[in-house]
Amino acid sequence: MKKGLKWVLATILVIALMLGSFIMGNRMAISSGDKVILNRNDYEVFAKAEEMKSVIDRYFLFDVDKKELKNGVYKGLFKGLDDPYSEYLTKEEFDSFMESTSGEYKGIGIFITVTEDNLIKVVSPIKDSPAFKAGIKPDDIIYSVNGEVYPGDRLNEATAIMKGKVGDKVKLVIKRKKSDDNYENIDMEITVDNINLVTVDSKVLEGLGYIHISQFGEKTFDEFKENYEGLKKKDVKGIILDLRNNPGGLKDTCVKIADYLLPEGPIVKTVDKNKKEEVDMSDAKEENLPMVVLINGGSASASEILAGAIKDYEKATIVGTNSFGKGIVQTIAPAKNFGVDDDGAIKLTIQEYFTPKDKKIHKIGVKPDVQVELSEDIINFGPEFLDTDSQLKEAIKILEKK
Repeated sequence: MKKGLKWVLATILVIALMLGSFIMGNRMAISSGDKVILNRNDYEVFAKAEEMKSVIDRYFLFDVDKKELKNGVYKGLFKGLDDPYSEYLTKEEFDSFMESTSGEYKGIGIFITVTEDNLIKVVSPIKDSPAFKAGIKPDDIIYSVNGEVYPGDRLNEATAIMKGKVGDKVKLVIKRKKSDDNYENIDMEITVDNINLVTVDSKVLEGLGYIHISQFGEKTFDEFKENYEGLKKKDVKGIILDLRNNPGGLKDTCVKIADYLLPEGPIVKTVDKNKKEEVDMSDAKEENLPMVVLINGGSASASEILAGAIKDYEKATIVGTNSFGKGIVQTIAPAKNFGVDDDGAIKLTIQEYFTPKDKKIHKIGVKPDVQVELSEDIINFGPEFLDTDSQLKEAIKILEKK
């Protein structure tokens, strides 16, 4: 992150810390050196919050957990941004997040997000996870967990239950949209298990190389390169790159894969609130095996960076259905990295990204070159389900003609 942006973020986050300090009754100066951090309007907001805290102290019936109250204050500040991707994370929540990017964790195996109408929605299940085997699909709404309804602003509470202990039974009520735009309720019981997430797998399929990337984690580029080079040694005639149900992950990893595949030129352009642009570039080295890329509504974020760049360079035919449409970038780091004296972490939307041809992705997605819908009753897809996977069949058909 550039120095200027770090300063801006640190300033914002210092204000967040002040809010907590005022409410908890610990007086703190409202200036930093010779610069006043809080203007009159901000001060009035924080002073009013302190008054509300005194009302709680005076009248609230039950005992107050001061740590939880502080966390609620910090979370509330970010909730006011009206951005489901920006939030304050407690130390426990941040540790859980870092665990998921490392590739080894426990849970039922789903990636989830919060919708604009405050619902918990499945971006995608992890292939071969308990959730995947139970039939959870992208766009399913998690209505209740163990009998309690969880709206989007209680995402972390719901997640904690679904991560649970290995062997725990988690009862979910899923709301799934039907063709008539109504929802059906589906009851599921899923067992928490250890999930060792190998993010890339491959095989030879009818003389073609098939590569599936489940998410972009710390080890994904090395896994991808190893699988791709292994398929080349088997003299495959083309590559099917399956990004279906890939919810994204680390932008840097995605950019490395794009650089490996694409010719010299821009990969992705990011723009911050001050209209400052940064462009990630690919070098002159590229791969030239014929390729088809598979996407669907569960392909999000970093998946859309990769699919969008490949499409703009006409490096492959994109097959499937429109992708998710998450075209914004978050930074996440311990609060201390921003100059905030707190054990938690900050996740904040800081940039929007665009494809090499300057196409917007956010709330639009990547449109496939060849639209192919899967039947609504299809739960699983991939080489093991080739008989019913019409999208994979179409990819094979396209590559066989090249």
